Amino acid sequence: MSTKYETEKIEAKQNIISWLKEAEEKADELWNKNQEQVKLYFKGNDERKAIGIIPENAMHIFSGIKDYHLYADKTYLIDHYLNRHYDNRLFENIQNILDNYTNIYFDTAQNSFGFVKKNSKLVDCLFVKQIENKIVLFASTYKQPEIRLQNKRYKKITPAKRQEQ
Repeated sequence: MSTKYETEKIEAKQNIISWLKEAEEKADELWNKNQEQVKLYFKGNDERKAIGIIPENAMHIFSGIKDYHLYADKTYLIDHYLNRHYDNRLFENIQNILDNYTNIYFDTAQNSFGFVKKNSKLVDCLFVKQIENKIVLFASTYKQPEIRLQNKRYKKITPAKRQEQ
């Protein structure tokens, strides 16, 4: 394994896979529901688990946070999978985006950080927020034009890092 975090990355991906499986099992009941309806469905059975590992070289942007795990709420991930991005590969690619981000942006309107991975002319984005001393997935977009990030709402806070091969 290439880094000391490989076991934790595997466990985080297993959390995603488990939730995606649960989403498929409950798809008939959750399809076309809004996020609040999905939360209500899981009332008392929602959970927040690690779904990725923030790279060491990016942890400095999170003031006062030592926990390098990226967390998500089960209801958030299931809702976004079923009702927004119905493609399990996108969610299973979260760690790849974190490990190979091209830039990090700060979203001034949402007070969140976006890890952006450029793929040809399009980008994948994971926006995260500091919530209760944890780094939590706030929004995700896939295969969008990078030009959408070129406005005064988004401030690029890192220089591009070399993509790993």
